[in-house]
Amino acid sequence: MSGLVVTPINQENRIMAYSIHLEGDTLKVDFAKTDEGKPIPAAGDVIVQDVQTRVSQMIASGELSGGNLLKIDGRISVGASYTLAHEVAHLYRVIAVADTRLGGYVVVSSTTAEYPLWSRIDFRTGAVTEGKMLADLSTPSFLIRRQGDVLSVQINNAVQVDGDQIVRDAKAQLHSLINSGQLPGGKLLKIHGRSTVLASFVLALELAHRYSAIAVFDPKIGDRGLDRYIITISHTPDYQVGDRIDIERDPCQTVKVVLCGAPNTGKTVFRDGLKEAILERDDVPQDFYTISGCPDGDGSWFTPTAQKYPELAAELKAEYKAKFTPEFAQDKARTVDVIKNSLLLFDVGGKISAENELIMAKATHAVILAKSESEVVDWQAFCRKLNLSVIAIIYSDINATTDEIETKSPQLKGTVHRLIRGELVKTRPVIQELAQQLVELASLS
Repeated sequence: MSGLVVTPINQENRIMAYSIHLEGDTLKVDFAKTDEGKPIPAAGDVIVQDVQTRVSQMIASGELSGGNLLKIDGRISVGASYTLAHEVAHLYRVIAVADTRLGGYVVVSSTTAEYPLWSRIDFRTGAVTEGKMLADLSTPSFLIRRQGDVLSVQINNAVQVDGDQIVRDAKAQLHSLINSGQLPGGKLLKIHGRSTVLASFVLALELAHRYSAIAVFDPKIGDRGLDRYIITISHTPDYQVGDRIDIERDPCQTVKVVLCGAPNTGKTVFRDGLKEAILERDDVPQDFYTISGCPDGDGSWFTPTAQKYPELAAELKAEYKAKFTPEFAQDKARTVDVIKNSLLLFDVGGKISAENELIMAKATHAVILAKSESEVVDWQAFCRKLNLSVIAIIYSDINATTDEIETKSPQLKGTVHRLIRGELVKTRPVIQELAQQLVELASLS
């Protein structure tokens, strides 16, 4: 890779796109909305700069004055996690980050025995419990390796563990690289790959003092023939937080699959199950990526949270839900368009509308999930209008007890049963078959 180009962000006449405020010992964070509940579209470079700006304001005003414990709760991107971790770490003895899948916070930084590193703090009671090391874990849950001037990070899909174990493994992997001399420090470190928010906090806290600047890959703002990184931490005037760094690479074909269909068919449950099934395959593309194309409050956190804490999941979904506006659709369409990963999976809302047409037009293939033949006919016509190849037609039957596969080729057709929130669906035969076909499709592109 070559051709490094740094592009500064334009900050003029802009509304803050990220919200941060303090409630007691908890820093509440989220993607900002207007007073009317509309999301404020913003790319990752804007988000990280808003994080830095807002935290600096809070420190200057005395609102963030430091202390023993700071808990961080809310939705945050991987890139913003680096910036926020760096901005607050020196103020508090303990930093703990929310993980809704665990119903609590995970301690990612600590200098006190009261809150051991990677221990959990219960959301409701505040009780602290130490994480348990998995004795039979022969392979770490989080993989880190140095590849030239890039630090490659990867969630190990072959290992199913909780967030506190990932924190432990990320820290251990980093220390191994540091002790072996592979992370000696320097001017700029670029980080590329799939990470969790918790692991990103650990990486930021361990590496920020070793490098003058840290840039994190953002697939949502790339372009054909370019990998685009965002400066998330900087101690040098050569780089400002929010700057973009473009790295030339060989362009590749991408498979962008939209999961569409009528409302109340279980698309979110199906999407999350399909994502898990793909990630657990040995031949999964390393850059496989998923996003949501509808503002219904569901994220990758929702299904695992609903399985353990259904009331918390419902509460957070209602809080995060935003209005489906033309601006939201334009932002999502742009995001789908610029993502150049070999395999992208995303869902859209359940209406045939101008907003969904704008988003779906950026896809290459479609999967239709429906309850009736009439719904299938309508969505097939919509996909034909957009020149989308429909690779699967799946009927969702909440009363069925088993899956049925009618045909596998040239088009997957079948019925998937009981797409109910909180249920484990990744092992359903229809989902497993579709996962295999999508991975094979990506390998041929």
